[in-house]
Amino acid sequence: MRNSLLLLVLVFGIQFVKAQEHTPYSRYGLGFVYDNNTAQSAQMGGLGAAFRSGETVNYLNPASYSALQLTTFDGGFSGNFGKLKTNKIKEKQNSFSLNYLSLFFPVNKYWTTGLAMLPFSAKDYLISQYQSFDTSNAVKFEYEGSGTLYNMSWGNGFKYKGFSVGFNLGYLFGKVNNNTFAYPMDKSGVFDNTAYTTWTFTNTKVSSFIWNAGGQYSLDIKSKKDTSKTYNIVFGLSGSAPIKFGKGTYTDKGIYTFRSGYQTYRTPDAGLNDFIEEYIKPRTSTASILDTLSENFNQRSDIRIPATLQFGIVASRGIKWRAGFDFKFQPWSKYKGYEDNAASRLSNSWRIGFGGEFLPNDKNFSKFFTRIKYRAGFNYTRTNVTINNQSINEFGMNFGLGIPLIITTSSEEGMLQKVYVYAFNVGLEAGIRGTTKSNLVQENFVRLRFGITLNDRWFVKRKYY
Repeated sequence: MRNSLLLLVLVFGIQFVKAQEHTPYSRYGLGFVYDNNTAQSAQMGGLGAAFRSGETVNYLNPASYSALQLTTFDGGFSGNFGKLKTNKIKEKQNSFSLNYLSLFFPVNKYWTTGLAMLPFSAKDYLISQYQSFDTSNAVKFEYEGSGTLYNMSWGNGFKYKGFSVGFNLGYLFGKVNNNTFAYPMDKSGVFDNTAYTTWTFTNTKVSSFIWNAGGQYSLDIKSKKDTSKTYNIVFGLSGSAPIKFGKGTYTDKGIYTFRSGYQTYRTPDAGLNDFIEEYIKPRTSTASILDTLSENFNQRSDIRIPATLQFGIVASRGIKWRAGFDFKFQPWSKYKGYEDNAASRLSNSWRIGFGGEFLPNDKNFSKFFTRIKYRAGFNYTRTNVTINNQSINEFGMNFGLGIPLIITTSSEEGMLQKVYVYAFNVGLEAGIRGTTKSNLVQENFVRLRFGITLNDRWFVKRKYY
């Protein structure tokens, strides 16, 4: 009962947590798309397709759910610390992200099911740009985006002997907002009070179903030299067909103007949306602040997400060590967005990752540091953003620790037993996204990941007390 109440509080409390990562490149498409790696797989470079564990969930390939032997609660968070730089300026930024929440349990030895709440994508950017039209005057453009799309997913994994298959059926919901200001600057470099500011916005409310599926094959190989040693190789494949958003997805668009003098009431740290919500909108109903150039509300948004394909191989020897690689491809050039401009013209993306984990002593758990799992990996991503014929790439190095916890659980016979589970997973990722070439932005980031996994056996009637 305690565990059920805890999950309900966390799931319904997610709406108050912003799953955001500040990046100017979230202006494009549906924003910054989350990889949905758990803390464990992320620390190994992101082994999504073939990662399989009896302790934790792997959302990227639902076939892996069938490996779970206990009821499993997973939660993951990250703190993001970065520096943005161009050829002329540098700026620091920090953010916090909720990565995942889930509860899964085995129904029987063949079937495991559960629910997960995952961030799908997020927009969080504020960009300024100047454009000169003659020797003395210029126009300043400000672009701001916000909002998060969440995926409430129902997952199922099935296994028979060495084969496993699974699927996730998700409900995608949330809002993403884009605002743009354009206003003339006077000769002193300040906005012209006597001129007018043009405000353009695009707000999209998403409500649709999405899905993905996968399969894994687990092969055990006994060592010829030492028959007590058994090696395991997992082959994994996952993905989805192209997805068209449902009828519940709508877009509002509008273009307005107002006298630039009103911007004197805008505080220095106020973004565009803050200024609109706190000053412009409250006064529009009682005064003619806004002049309407165009409006288009509640229009069906024909958004289409391209197919995905992900595959990988992971080899292991019990809990002693695990290593593998992963590759993901998505043809974002086939994406159809809600904006008819450069922000919806994307490029094909791919991601490759390598990594593994090592346990110093899988026989003796008496010493603390010998029972910690040490993890490392790296990943390289060609993102779906291309600007000025320059591809935006990302590279990351990953390190992490799996810290065990002794729990008391019930065996299948109903007897109490003590087991080690790797309940706490702490990791560090350092990387680079983008470039300063072609007047673009380079992001140097450090991402601290923290995951907590709670395992227990539910629905077992004890025979002994």
